[in-house]
Order: sequence, then structure tokens, then C-alpha cells
Amino acid sequence: MIRNKTHTAIISLDEDNVLLVKVKDGVEVDKEELINLVETSLEIVEGNSFYLLVDARNIFSSIDHESRDHFAKHKEYNRLNIAQAIVVNNAPTKLIANFYFRFYKHENPVKVFTDIDKGRKWLLTN
Repeated sequence: MIRNKTHTAIISLDEDNVLLVKVKDGVEVDKEELINLVETSLEIVEGNSFYLLVDARNIFSSIDHESRDHFAKHKEYNRLNIAQAIVVNNAPTKLIANFYFRFYKHENPVKVFTDIDKGRKWLLTN
């Protein structure tokens, strides 16, 4: 397993090419930090296709519009990303995840879950 840490998340890649991004509690993700997250993720996957599993459980963090937009439109990231599962367990984070899922156009499947195992299983069926 490959693992790296940024200011806002812990990122790891497993043997199934599932890139797990565990978001830290209480952080504000701006465009600069999002660029760092994307670059770190791309370094970890080394040009290989991957599934993105975002673990946003037990957190109260935020990501601004410019950052969400940049992420949704990032060509290299979207070319390599097969599907995204976002795992949440509180109402505010679920609201943000559903907004991201519906408002921003994605080139790959995106789905919100409340159970990390179900999210991972869904990813591996895409």
C-alpha cells in the first residue's frame, strides 16, 4: 500500500487501485490545497487508472466552489479516474457531497454512500 499525507487528507492506494482519500476534520480546502491533493494523488497512482474512495465520515470540513469546479474539470485526474464513491455519515457533509454530485458535471460515475464497504464494493463493480 502506498500512502501520503497532505494538510487536509491522508491518501493511500491499495492493491485494487482504490485511492482512499481520508479527509481530516475541521479543514478548509481551497484551490491551492485541492491542487496539492490532486498532484499528490496523481503521483501515487503513477499514471494508472484508479477508483476514488473519499472517506468524509466524522468530519466537518468544507471545500469552496472554485476548488470543487477545478477538481471536476481536471482532465488528467478524470482521464485516470474510473469512478468515485463519497462516504459520509452526517447531514451537512451529505448535503455537500450530494450538491457536488449533482451540480458539477463528471466524466465518470459518482455515488454517495453512508457505508465505506458498500462504497468500495460499488467502485469495484464499475
